[in-house]
Amino acid sequence: MKKISIACKFGTIKGLQWGMGNKKKILALHGWLDNAASFCQLAPMLAANNCEVIAIDFSGHGKSQHRAKGHFVHFIDYVLEIAEVLHYLEKNQNWQQPILLGHSMGAAMAIMYSAANPEKIDKQILIENLGPVPAYESNKAAKNLKKALNQWQNHRLKHRHYYKSLDSAINARLKVTPMAKEIITPMVKRGIKKTKKGYQFRTDKRLMITSLFRFSEEIIQDLLAANKPPTQVIVAQPRSYALQYPTYNQRLAKLQAQSYVKIEGHHHLHMDNAEQVFVAIQKFIC
Repeated sequence: MKKISIACKFGTIKGLQWGMGNKKKILALHGWLDNAASFCQLAPMLAANNCEVIAIDFSGHGKSQHRAKGHFVHFIDYVLEIAEVLHYLEKNQNWQQPILLGHSMGAAMAIMYSAANPEKIDKQILIENLGPVPAYESNKAAKNLKKALNQWQNHRLKHRHYYKSLDSAINARLKVTPMAKEIITPMVKRGIKKTKKGYQFRTDKRLMITSLFRFSEEIIQDLLAANKPPTQVIVAQPRSYALQYPTYNQRLAKLQAQSYVKIEGHHHLHMDNAEQVFVAIQKFIC
């Protein structure tokens, strides 16, 4: 595993690289409040099977820079980061038509990028997501906007909570993302910093603010139905909290994925059930 750094227009994107020089190229995109190390279980398996995997930290996550002070964090902006990273990799490392591998939020961003640029992507693998969620809901636009504006007015960039030890920070994350401690530890370590007062998560607090804008379900399904590279969907069985929305089956029908795989596990099944996820991916990309 190698640490990488890519200069983008807004700042620096950090990431991790496995299997440098291998034939198949995979750009891995993590979920909301996670980071590149969420692929520490899956990526080595792919690298051992002729894949070069680069997992990036989206801005405000992991070790990547945060957006400038005073700027709102729009999730759609992550598509710009994908575009910049892929342009850099094509120009500097001769990446041609890579595979996009996204988990949760990363899967939603992969869908949006590949809908705009299907010719630039060989295949896409979507773990635990079928587009941006939650979508805009009718008659709630004004209420959601007011909530976002109030949160923005009162937000603070500085984290106030400190953990006495790394172990206590890991245990705190385990309360919201249950899995074996040794599996989640790399991701927590990458997303935390040590200060004089103790350990603090580096995550940009603006990520917790309600979005000022949400796509309508019509727009999301329009993107799902657009021309796209061959697509694989991998979901947890039983269906996890992340996919408990009423339009799930409609979105799946619009997407028309070539591969739809259910694997027993939880929302982060690519971490705590990495071997089965790898087997499914390997069958799809070979």
